[in-house]
Amino acid sequence: ERQRTKGSRVVLFERCRAERRTLVTTSNKLMLRKDCPPGAYLINARDLESSLAHMLLTHGIVLEPSQFLTHCTVCNGSITEVTCTQTKISLFETMNAPQDPNMSVFSCDSCSQPYWWSEDPGSSAARVKDKATNLFKLALRAGVPIKGDLSVFNFVDVDAERQLGRNEVGDKQKLDAIHWLQQKKLK
Repeated sequence: ERQRTKGSRVVLFERCRAERRTLVTTSNKLMLRKDCPPGAYLINARDLESSLAHMLLTHGIVLEPSQFLTHCTVCNGSITEVTCTQTKISLFETMNAPQDPNMSVFSCDSCSQPYWWSEDPGSSAARVKDKATNLFKLALRAGVPIKGDLSVFNFVDVDAERQLGRNEVGDKQKLDAIHWLQQKKLK
């Protein structure tokens, strides 16, 4: 606790200011602190995915699907394909991974963390890709702009997802209007 707050100062706030970052939190109390940095963003803990889409739209973010899943989860370095057979074998041995010479293998250019794709639905790679796909579709439905190649997400039908979003918004607006009209204060 002393490390986190350093007396009455919140280290996280200082770091956000120093690195010019936006604080994203689910804590109302954190937002109410007098030294909370401007532009901090309170999100709904019960609906994180929709909050993400709203945040992307609010901040004018343009998504580049070709950049999805290209940064290391350990150090944030860039992930690149390993083409050298000997390096592949070495990475497989280091991580006690299945040694398939036909498998595409990737590695972080900073910390050498290995990555490989597996279509097995239970694999961590497949789960990560599924989650990224679902978040991408949610962003498309919300109207978040995109640019560039879809890359590994070329199976996503952008136009269909956008249309689904328009339909969902229309239905939600209709339900909100009906709920508003049914309020007792209006009667």
